[in-house]
Amino acid sequence: MAQNRILAMFPRVRFTCTLCGECCRRYWIPVTHIDVARIAEFTGMKPRDFLALFPKDMAADWDEPVIKLRDGEYYLVIKKRLDGTCIFNKWVGDKLICSVHPVKPNVCRYYPFIYWLDGGIVKFEVYDKAIGYCPGINRGGFASFRVEISSVGESVRAKSEFRRIINDWNDKVSRGLIDGSIDSFFNYLESIVNSSKKGS
Repeated sequence: MAQNRILAMFPRVRFTCTLCGECCRRYWIPVTHIDVARIAEFTGMKPRDFLALFPKDMAADWDEPVIKLRDGEYYLVIKKRLDGTCIFNKWVGDKLICSVHPVKPNVCRYYPFIYWLDGGIVKFEVYDKAIGYCPGINRGGFASFRVEISSVGESVRAKSEFRRIINDWNDKVSRGLIDGSIDSFFNYLESIVNSSKKGS
């Protein structure tokens, strides 16, 4: 069955990644169940071993599903080390390399660009908080957006599906059908991830 086409708009901007790792240190990385499934399969790790729940009241209003637990609301993110780097970073000389690069989350693939939906069109722009911090902006040739073009449809669908998954969890917590503990959430998420692996 043919999938619906996704229309997208991209800025004309110069960008070349310098592998400085600033984005890996500066930001918490939100993920969807699809990101989690890929990383788990690639690394052999259980999702709970590389994921964390970041308190919503300690963050801005991210455009990500909010997970309700019995003690508060959270975003699903990748764990960090004490020095602030992502747990999948490794130093190679003076470069900070992603050890899960082939399966890294789309939010990482797209950085320093972000996207939003506007009347059915996916619009990309430079993340305003990256300006001044990302040394790759305005460096080298114009961004080709090959990665974004090839994956934006899947990314939009994954985020939409993840919202439904989290809404289902939140509904069960609100109705008292699930105890709303961290352990219960990761059991729920891992069952979703295992199902997505079987369906892929």
